[in-house]
Amino acid sequence: MYDVLVIGGGPAGLYAAYCLARAGRSVAVFEEHPEIGRPVHCTGLLAIEGFTRFTLPQDSIRATWRRAAFQSPGGHLLSVASEQDQTAVVDRSAFDQALADQALALGADLFLGHKVEALHYARGGVLAQTSIEGHGHRAISGRLVIVATGAAYHLHRGLGLVPPSRFLQSAQVEVDFAQTEAVEVYFGNEVAPGSFAWVVPFHQEGVQKAKIGLLSSRDADEFLARFLRSSTVASRLLPGLPLRYRRRPVPIRPIPETFEERVLVIGDAAGIVKPTTGGGIYYSLLTAELAATTATEAVGAGDCSARYLSRYQAAWQKALASEIRMGALFRCYGSRLSDAQIDAAFRLVASEQVAQLIREHAVFNWHREVILALWRSSAVRGFLWRSLVAGSKRFAVAGSRRSHESPGLGVFAEGAVAQ
Repeated sequence: MYDVLVIGGGPAGLYAAYCLARAGRSVAVFEEHPEIGRPVHCTGLLAIEGFTRFTLPQDSIRATWRRAAFQSPGGHLLSVASEQDQTAVVDRSAFDQALADQALALGADLFLGHKVEALHYARGGVLAQTSIEGHGHRAISGRLVIVATGAAYHLHRGLGLVPPSRFLQSAQVEVDFAQTEAVEVYFGNEVAPGSFAWVVPFHQEGVQKAKIGLLSSRDADEFLARFLRSSTVASRLLPGLPLRYRRRPVPIRPIPETFEERVLVIGDAAGIVKPTTGGGIYYSLLTAELAATTATEAVGAGDCSARYLSRYQAAWQKALASEIRMGALFRCYGSRLSDAQIDAAFRLVASEQVAQLIREHAVFNWHREVILALWRSSAVRGFLWRSLVAGSKRFAVAGSRRSHESPGLGVFAEGAVAQ
């Protein structure tokens, strides 16, 4: 019997396994795909901070950036630059494989091509029932389980867990792309309703490439196809292989309880992501570390009860709950803005007073302080109030019109929260 079974071989699961093995616990990782790091689901954009905060492989870095360019629906441009590199683009396949190598080097076991179909409580532990493609089934036991399945929730209900209730859609392609000097971010309801699109450039084997994608409240594939055909992007696409979209849901609300008897849930599987951007890697690594600490202590104490394991939820909430709440409020508000209001927000941010607040308080992974600083600005509060009043009138009219067309279609509040 292993001390801990980790379900999922992405960054969250692999880093949890590394932390557990480093602490001297026996750990097995189950990954349903035949190789680590494929298919690739995310952009692989991490703050440089992550490489100092956690033990991460730096050989997987393909580019670093200190500049970003933001564009509003009306074409207003905002450029942000730092004296030091702020973000890194990693090769996610190489990044994940290096995380696996770290865990393996410390004694963790890795079971590739093993999909955990179900988890059952057994005497003194949990039994993982796995299916192995072309090779039948296998059962392996552990004292407790860390669920790190990403945005896959087939195990939750069997464990008494509630899946996340709110999602965005994401779609992304990797393409050969003309040289560009910054990470680019695009806003607007015709580009990515309720969110934004991005162009993240990098080099691979001497070829200039970019990851182009978006988050959206709906129809992410269609909006990405439209974005790729736009004059903004199409003229810079280089001839290459046919485009293969990578799609995934992005949870933006944590599940109510991230623990059960002999069970901890981390990263996207727990719905713990940045609500503002949908970014999940940093939060995945942090929750992996915290869960590994709790699991190590629980096994050592011989107590894997829900009551003992609740320490993990207390730990991640202390670190992240205020960030997530503030980010969720920011997203809920921002998703309501019309394109004209987004343009107005760009003009406001370009003013020296607001720009200075952002320079002083903005941190890639931590958004609470800059949001609070903006809220303290009378100029920002005035803009928010005018936008909310205008938005209330607009949606009241829309709701009234829709009420004559189809019952229930005018309900905005639920849709806004869903974003």
